[in-house]
Amino acid sequence: MTAHRPRARALAAAALAAAALAAMAVPDAARAQSKSDAFAGKIPPVSGQLYRKAGRFELTLGGNLSMNDAFYSKYFGSVKVGYHLTEYLSISGQLATGAAVRAGSATVCDTQAGCSAASGPSLYQVPGHINTMGGLEVAWSPIYGKLNLAAERVAHFDLSLLAGGDWISYEKVVSSSDAAILAAAGQRPPDTGTLGGHVGLGLRVFFAEWLAARLEFKDYIYVASVPNWQEGGKARSDVQNQLFTELGVSVFFPLQNRPVP
Repeated sequence: MTAHRPRARALAAAALAAAALAAMAVPDAARAQSKSDAFAGKIPPVSGQLYRKAGRFELTLGGNLSMNDAFYSKYFGSVKVGYHLTEYLSISGQLATGAAVRAGSATVCDTQAGCSAASGPSLYQVPGHINTMGGLEVAWSPIYGKLNLAAERVAHFDLSLLAGGDWISYEKVVSSSDAAILAAAGQRPPDTGTLGGHVGLGLRVFFAEWLAARLEFKDYIYVASVPNWQEGGKARSDVQNQLFTELGVSVFFPLQNRPVP
């Protein structure tokens, strides 16, 4: 009998410990349940791609702003018309035009007179005065996602990689002597153009089946001849990287998702 008493006491102690642990777990489970109940019914479950693009046209009106040009700030309006071949692949044509004005950082410094805002003839000698950009674009949208906003609404978005070819029209860059002649005659350098291209990233946020906002960042690349920058006795061809940000509103046609085949 005495040999079984320590074993019985050990079993009783183990039973008491298990009961204590169970009693502690019950309030934790109740608290977890109450937390989940607090959000029940507020956010409906969302599955699948609610806003579909395949087989639909997209018209986008936007505004463009240059980001990195030390000489000119560009303020453009743009229009883009695209067709979505699939949910992930689309093609589009776009046109952007507007005003190019002297940037606040465009200054000329002299050892005697100090620094002052760059004059017209000085700006005639540097690249970056773009007038119009137009071309074709291919977009690949591999990411479609959803975000909970303030635990009340769900925002649907997609992310895109952009690439395309462009015709870029810009004010011709002239030499210092030609700039002085044009200024004396009250004229500006003529316009010229060249083929270029762009790459970028795009974000689309959906508000309805037919309406979305677009935000894009693009690097437009082209080559311009700069007479004052000599190389081997000839005007050097300078590769231009013009960064633009675009904010626009898109409307889809037809206005509702096409039926899933």
